Order: sequence, then C-alpha cells, then structure tokens
Amino acid sequence: MRNSPVSDNGTQFGGNPFSDWCQELNIKQTFTSAAHPQANGQCENVLWAHRTTPKGATNETPFSLVYGSEAGIPAEINVPTKRIASFDESSNSEELRENLNLVEERREMAAIKEAINKQRIASYYNKRVQLLSFQLDDLVWRKNEESKAEDTSKLRPKWE
Repeated sequence: MRNSPVSDNGTQFGGNPFSDWCQELNIKQTFTSAAHPQANGQCENVLWAHRTTPKGATNETPFSLVYGSEAGIPAEINVPTKRIASFDESSNSEELRENLNLVEERREMAAIKEAINKQRIASYYNKRVQLLSFQLDDLVWRKNEESKAEDTSKLRPKWE
C-alpha cells in the first residue's frame, strides 16, 4: 500500500466512489474514531487554511463570505498586527452586526467577480482551441484496446 491517509468518519470518505478510487490506487483508508476527534487535527488545519485564504478570482476568503468578517487566526493573537492593535471591544459587537448586514452584498460581488473570471478563462481557451471536424472515411488515431490490459509492456503502442 502506498499511503495511509487519515479521514474522519464522513460518509463521503467511507462510501463509493471514494473507496473504489482508493482501492484502484492501492491507498489504504484509515478512519479516526468518533471518541477521539483530536486525530482530525491535520484535516482541520488544512480546512482552516483553505477557509481563511483569499481566493484569486474573488479576493475573498470563504470564511468571510459565510460569516461576514475575517477569522482571527490563533497565531495572530500573540503577534502585534494592525488588526489586533486596532481592536476595540466596545465597538466590536456593532461592527460585527454591520458586517453581517453587508455580507449579502459581499457575496453578490464575489459571484460577479467569479463570473467575470470564468468568462476571461473561457475566452482565453476559446482563442486557442483548434476545432476538429471529421469526414466519413477519415483516418483517426484510436486508443488501442490492448494498452488497457494489465500485462502490457511499456514499449507497446497505446494508439493504433
């Protein structure tokens, strides 16, 4: 077996098609026990990093689009940053309510930015794609069925 990743007990990891995919790649699945959630730490750190990193298309973090404000990163609390230095506990509740009132607008702006980004990517792709059209009796390459067999030599042609 190649790797032994640790997953939580989510149904998306235990059922198909994920378990079939792991078997195909000779990956041994290991699950954390429900009684020991501390073992999910590695997964939780990765998720935290993903949720608090601004995405390129929108320049927003997934966390801020859900909760209306940025997350306080634990490492930030002990390090003097502009955000921590300007924190005012008395106005914090009011600012949080204001952020929640504006979160729908932030989500709409993020959706617009993402749509613009998708259009730009599609335009870039469409300028460079070469359309192929085939006529009756044209010769084409096709995948060699023999190449799918497990006992094939690496020197055997994959196309015919």
